[in-house]
Amino acid sequence: MEEKIGLYRLCFESLKVYRNLLHDSVLEKLYNLICYIDDGNQDFKRVINLYSTVYYNLLEAGKRCSLKEYIIAKILFSENTFTKLAAKSINNIAIDESLKKATAHDLDCLEFISNFSGKEIRDYLKDCATLSDFLAESFLEFKVTNTMLHNTIDNSTKTIIEKFLNITPWSSLIEELIEFHKQNGFGIFARYKGFSWDGNNLVGIENLDPIRLDDLVNIERQKKIVVENTLAFLNGKKVNNILLYGSRGTGKSSTVKALLNEFSHRGLRVVEVFKDQLYTFPKLIRILRDVPLKFIIFVDDLSFEDIEENYTKLKAILEGSLEAMPQNVVIYATSNRRHLVKERFSDRSSFSDDEVHWQDTLEEKLSLADRFGIIVTYPSPTQQEYLAIVEEIAKKRGIEITEELHRLALQWEMNYNGRSPRTAKQFVDWYEANQKMKKG
Repeated sequence: MEEKIGLYRLCFESLKVYRNLLHDSVLEKLYNLICYIDDGNQDFKRVINLYSTVYYNLLEAGKRCSLKEYIIAKILFSENTFTKLAAKSINNIAIDESLKKATAHDLDCLEFISNFSGKEIRDYLKDCATLSDFLAESFLEFKVTNTMLHNTIDNSTKTIIEKFLNITPWSSLIEELIEFHKQNGFGIFARYKGFSWDGNNLVGIENLDPIRLDDLVNIERQKKIVVENTLAFLNGKKVNNILLYGSRGTGKSSTVKALLNEFSHRGLRVVEVFKDQLYTFPKLIRILRDVPLKFIIFVDDLSFEDIEENYTKLKAILEGSLEAMPQNVVIYATSNRRHLVKERFSDRSSFSDDEVHWQDTLEEKLSLADRFGIIVTYPSPTQQEYLAIVEEIAKKRGIEITEELHRLALQWEMNYNGRSPRTAKQFVDWYEANQKMKKG
């Protein structure tokens, strides 16, 4: 038993490529436990405390997954020399064979560690002294539950997790691992598809809006323009930044969200940047520049007060900044305002604020939207178009199209938010729930 504990320790200490995992919240605690036992310590209380700490951290960080699943996730979403080069191999950058060999060694070490269980501790303590049933029951097992598979919506990730769970040795999966990183990137970019930027760090979004392009009704022309630009972007061509302009609830933001769900498998990622963080844009660009994926910087509900200076920062970003925009980044913004910057009638008076060059100021305000190469307009639907959207959503949910449905839909839009795709969806949500309640 002591020999096997020593092997666990040796596997930890011989990690080279994935050595950063020694500082992981769970694996570091497991390593400390193994070292404590391997050094010949037999303090039951201390062993129980160390093991319970491992178990607790696994529950908290691994979301009730097994130790094996947890380690697989750490392998897939690690950021190290191998994963970065594997991601860049999409550009025919070869991975050195010696690095592959070192990675294969680490994979087999991590596979061995992933089989650690509470039984090993119980057997070790029983060899040293009598262990009561009560203490033996303290060493619970890290059972395989496949929770990662249930929580994973990306098919390529699900496929490789299944292989790691069912194929041995793990070193035999190194080519599949390279292919995974080619398609999904490395580190946080492999783990998440959508991000929020807080001015300093990228924060991965766990639960993305599942909306698809097919769910967006009556905006076929708008979708076509945006999709064509996005596909050209994914194909490595020089493309335009896009401003999606129109009334609230017309599908502007939903179009951008749907793009991520349609094309994330092709290396597309979306980073949402809030207006008050635009001044940190250069820092974000430097992070994304060398990542071998394509990024849409998404600025939602963009508009500025006339006293704000942020709009000048955005202008510099869109055009004219000393630091060039990388080829893997494009900006998609939405707005309810065509001119983005608030303009007053007084601005058109040469006497406004006694400003000598008032015309220059006015032109500066109106020019921001022009810095977007493409402006896509999302008009409010007519009554007929609104009803058509209601019908399309209802059909997808198996709801019968009736005169009552039309009558209530029109009543709904008059009582609430006016005609828009969002209003149509809100109405169908209410109607569906109402019908289910009537049926019991």
